[in-house]
Amino acid sequence: GASAIAEALKVNETLTELHLSDNGITEEGGRAIADSLKVNKSLRTLALDGNELSDNGASAIAEALKVNDTLTELYLDGNELSDNGASAIAEALKVNDTLTELYL
Repeated sequence: GASAIAEALKVNETLTELHLSDNGITEEGGRAIADSLKVNKSLRTLALDGNELSDNGASAIAEALKVNDTLTELYLDGNELSDNGASAIAEALKVNDTLTELYL
């Protein structure tokens, strides 16, 4: 599922929006998507709301946000994030200058 999509995102140069809301994506899928965000240069909107990412998945996405310079909208609301996951995202926002909409 999410891992296969993540692999495709690494080479895709045309997709600008990806909505994966309410798909049961767990930490493993979140990590795979995060890895793809480090190299993808076309995605502008990523909706991962209503999944099961957990703090570790959010931390992986936060690390990707530190180097991704194309994503402008990120939906993470409705996941299993605590203060730790939110803090990781907040740290990434200190260096990311392209994200304009974030939903936690």
